[in-house]
Amino acid sequence: MKKILGSLLLLSLTLYAKSAYEWKIQLEQQELYLHQATVLSMQCTFSKEGKNDDVEFIPPADTAFEFKRLSQEKHFSEEIQTISYKYLLFARKAGEQALHLKPKMLFTTQSAIDNVIIGRDNINDLEVEKEIARLEPITIKVEQTDSYITGRLALKTDLDKKAVSAYEPVHLEIVYEGEGNLQDLKPISFEIEGAQVFSDEPETQFVLDEKGYKGKWIQRFAFVGKKDFTIPVIELRYFDLQDAQQKALLTEAFSIRVKDDGISREQLIDKVDLPSDKIDMKKYYDYLYYLLTFIAGFIAAKLIKIPARTPKKEKGTKIKKAKDAKELLEILIVCEKNLFSKEIEDLENIVYKGGKTDLSAVKKRAISKL
Repeated sequence: MKKILGSLLLLSLTLYAKSAYEWKIQLEQQELYLHQATVLSMQCTFSKEGKNDDVEFIPPADTAFEFKRLSQEKHFSEEIQTISYKYLLFARKAGEQALHLKPKMLFTTQSAIDNVIIGRDNINDLEVEKEIARLEPITIKVEQTDSYITGRLALKTDLDKKAVSAYEPVHLEIVYEGEGNLQDLKPISFEIEGAQVFSDEPETQFVLDEKGYKGKWIQRFAFVGKKDFTIPVIELRYFDLQDAQQKALLTEAFSIRVKDDGISREQLIDKVDLPSDKIDMKKYYDYLYYLLTFIAGFIAAKLIKIPARTPKKEKGTKIKKAKDAKELLEILIVCEKNLFSKEIEDLENIVYKGGKTDLSAVKKRAISKL
């Protein structure tokens, strides 16, 4: 019994002693451009005799910087513990900014020590005191820029064709690649007279490193028109860190020619079974044209999707389950348009022109190409 009591008293003395903390703070750059990133390193070393003292750091919310954690590590050397934090800071406000860091030191409380001594059941739920470390604020100068993106960027565009039939989709892929605050890039939108625009949500392929977000930002589009149209120029202005100046990335203005071999105005109207002996077709001609053009555009919207990478097994299952020519056409376009060009042509003949073909044979041909 005496041995047990002696152990508890020794433990209580160990728990009661507060450890000495030593902080080292390093900021890679103290002069930044707006939206530029820099690395903040924080290291705390303290005695870990009682195995209960610890450190807690939560990035401040009321600051002109956005914090992204790069790493957090703990290292033990006998009774000394070192906790290291590394954060990426994005400057979000121009001017001279004071960065206040408020890490908290955690100490075991007297009530927790008493729980150990008297053997209460809840000793695992230790109470701790929290004390804010006294660190000097860091002064950072942030220079204003005229753009919302800062870093290094390159632009790539990929257009699949410049001449199509009416209501045949044109696919465009826009890619920004580089490093910086790429997470802030905004979705692109097009408004084109005489064409419908379909778009995927932007796809991001980023990793976080000491220069910011690094990788690719991708957005894909499909354009459908009944007459010639132009995909306009898209401009992105950004601040180039390498040359320390404003730059602009511009896409090409793509002129798309719509050939006369697609769905014609007359073909659309011929599809409608109306009692022409009772209706003056000349009076309703324009109305019907725009109505049917809308219907054709609606069908195109259902059929057109940005090509996606789908596993072969899943593609085959979808092809087999297609109930009719229209559903199968949609599946083949979405799966891989170029691979099934002949099958798509046969199905378009059925859907748009009232032709006939063996749907089962088309399915078999498509599956054999997977």
